[in-house]
Amino acid sequence: MNFIATLLFSHLASFFPADTNQYQLIVGSYTQKGNPGIEVYSVNAVTGKPTLLYTKENQNASYLTLANEGKLMYAVTEASKEPSSVTSYQLNSNNEFEKINNSFIKGSGPCFITYRPESKTVYTANYNSGSLSVFKTMDGALLPIAQEIKYNGSSILKSRQEASHAHNVVLSNDHSYLLVTDLGSDKIYQHKIYADGLVDEKYTAISITAGNGPRHFVFDATGKHGYLISEMSGTVDVFSIEDNKFNKVQTIIADTSSTKDPKGSGDIHISPSGKWLISTNRVTSDELTIFKIGADGLLTKSYHQPVAKKPRNFSFTPLGNFVFVASQTDDKVQIFSFDDATGKLTETYQNMNIKTPVCLVFSNEPMEVNPEERLKKSNITLIPVVPPIANYVKQVQVGKLLYLSGHGPDKPGGGQMYGHLGKDVTIEEGQAAARLTGISMISTMKAYLGDLNKVKRIVKVLGLVNSEPTFVQQPQVINGFSNLMVEVFGERGKHARSAVGVAALPNNISVEIEMIVELK
Repeated sequence: MNFIATLLFSHLASFFPADTNQYQLIVGSYTQKGNPGIEVYSVNAVTGKPTLLYTKENQNASYLTLANEGKLMYAVTEASKEPSSVTSYQLNSNNEFEKINNSFIKGSGPCFITYRPESKTVYTANYNSGSLSVFKTMDGALLPIAQEIKYNGSSILKSRQEASHAHNVVLSNDHSYLLVTDLGSDKIYQHKIYADGLVDEKYTAISITAGNGPRHFVFDATGKHGYLISEMSGTVDVFSIEDNKFNKVQTIIADTSSTKDPKGSGDIHISPSGKWLISTNRVTSDELTIFKIGADGLLTKSYHQPVAKKPRNFSFTPLGNFVFVASQTDDKVQIFSFDDATGKLTETYQNMNIKTPVCLVFSNEPMEVNPEERLKKSNITLIPVVPPIANYVKQVQVGKLLYLSGHGPDKPGGGQMYGHLGKDVTIEEGQAAARLTGISMISTMKAYLGDLNKVKRIVKVLGLVNSEPTFVQQPQVINGFSNLMVEVFGERGKHARSAVGVAALPNNISVEIEMIVELK
C-alpha cells in the first residue's frame, strides 16, 4: 500500500486541476520575414504561459476570426494589390485546423474580418479598395463573393484620406446591422443586415470629426454605448446608442504625444468584466492607454503602459486576467497580467517570439483535450477488463448516456486494495484506491468505446468509502478519483458527485465508485 500511496503523491504533485484550463490563441502575422502566417498556441489560464501547438501557411494573415464555437476559422490574405482572398479552416479529428477552401475578394488590402452565425456569412473590410465584401458559406466552406460595396469618400488629410479606406467591420450586439469604419472619409457606415446575411446598400453615415481617421469600434455588453478609436487623432469617441441611433457624448485623448503629425492609434477592446477599456498607440508612441468605464459609459483615463514597438493589436484572455500585446515591429507578443480591481498591468516576461504579429484571437471556451494523449503524458497504464462474475454487465448505454457499474480499486498486477478508512487505511491510501478505481473505470470505457475522445462529459459520480463510524473525510478520499477525471478529460472531467461512507463493501475493498457519462 505504501508504494501505491507514494505513486498517488507523485501524480498529485505534478497535477494542479486549474492547469487543465487551456485556451487556444491564434496569432496572425505578415509573412515577409518567412514566417508561416498563422501560429496556434495553447495558453494556461492561470499562469498565462503560451505553448506553440502548430502552424499553418497563410500568406499575410493580418486578421482572422473564429466561428461555430471555435470549430471554424476564417483568415484573410492581405495583399496590397489584387488578388486578396479569404481562407476557411475547420478543426479536424486531431483538434487542428485544416484548410477547407479559399475565395477571392473583389478588392485589395483586407484588414478585418468577422462572422455572423445566424446567416453563416463572412464580412471583410478592404482598406486599399475602400470596400466591403460579403461571403456566404456552406458547411464552413466559402462560396464565391456574394456582395461587394465600394465606398467613395475623402477628407481633409490628403496624404491618408485621398479616398475611402474601410478599416473595420463590426456586428451590432443583436447582429441586426453592420458597422464599417472608413478612415479615408471620416465616416462610419451603418448597414441593415438581411436574413440571408447580405446588407442593405443604402446605409446610414455617421460623421466623425474631420481628420480623425476612424479605425476600430467596440460595443459594450449592453449595446447602449460604443467606443471608437481614431487612428490619426489618437482619440476615443464615446457614443450613446438608442434605437440604432448614435449620439457622441465624449471625446477623450488616448495618445498624448506632442507631435503635430498624424498619430497612429490602433486597437481598442473592453475587458471581459466591462469595467475597463484599453486602446493602443503606435508610431508616435508605443503604449497602451487604460480607461475606467463609468456607470454612465463615460471614460476616465487611468494611466499609460509602455509596450514594445508598434502595438498593432492586443487581446484580453477570456477570463480577463491577462493581456497579450502584438508588437509588429519588435517581432514579439508581450504578456501582461491584469488586475481587474485596479486596472494595473504587470509584465510577466513570457514574451512570444513571433515575426510581425498583427492579430491575436482567443477561443472563448477552454480547449478540447485529447484523453488518449493525456493518458500517455501522465504515464497512466490501463488494465485488462475482466468480465463480471455475476449476472450483470459493467456498462449500459441508453441514448447518449453510459452508465458504469460499481468498480473497485484494481491493482495493475492483480488483486485489489482492502480495508476500512479510519482503521486499516489512511486518507492518502484511500485516495490511491480511488485513483485506481478511476483507472479501472477508464479501462472499461476504453474497451467499450474504442476511443475515449467519444466522451463528452463525466456527468455524475457516486463514491462509496468503506469507513469506520467515526471517519468523516470521505470527500477527501474520492478526490483521488475526481482529480484523475480532470487530469485525463480536462474540463469534461468535472462532474456532479456524492461521497458516502458505508459500513462494508464487497470483499472488504476500500472504495467502490459508479459513474454516469455523456457521449458525443
